[in-house]
Amino acid sequence: MKASKYFLFLLIILIGSCADNKNDIPEIRENVNKAPVASYVIPMGDPKLDRKFGVQIFETPFTFKYLLMMFHDGTEQQDTLYIPNIVVSPVIQIKPGRDTLSCIIGFLDKEKIFKEYKMLSANNDQLRLTTLKKYSLSTN
Repeated sequence: MKASKYFLFLLIILIGSCADNKNDIPEIRENVNKAPVASYVIPMGDPKLDRKFGVQIFETPFTFKYLLMMFHDGTEQQDTLYIPNIVVSPVIQIKPGRDTLSCIIGFLDKEKIFKEYKMLSANNDQLRLTTLKKYSLSTN
C-alpha cells in the first residue's frame, strides 16, 4: 500500500511538471510585423545625399531573433540581434548614445525597465555593434 501511494505522488508531480507553463513564450511568431519595431536614424550632412546613421530593427519568424538594418554614411549593413528569453514577450527600444553617432539597443524587462544590451556606433568610417551587457534567466 505504501508503494502505491508513493507511485501516485510521483505520478502527480510528473503530470504537473509536464503541464504547459503559462509563462512560456512561443518560439515562433504567428504574424511577423513588416514595419520596424524600433528605429533610430539621424541625418549626416545633406539629407539629399541619403547620408544617415542609425538602425532599424525588424521582427523575424523567430520570437527572440531580429534583423538589424544599420546605416552609416550612405551604406547599409545587416546583422542579427538575439534577445534573451526572460519570460516576457520582447519589447525592443533604442535610445541615443553618448556620442552623436551612437545609440543603445535594448529591451524592456517584466517591470518595463529598459535593459541596455548592444551599442551601435560609428568610428573612423566603420560601424561597430558592441555587446554592453549579457542577460540570463535565473530559476532561483
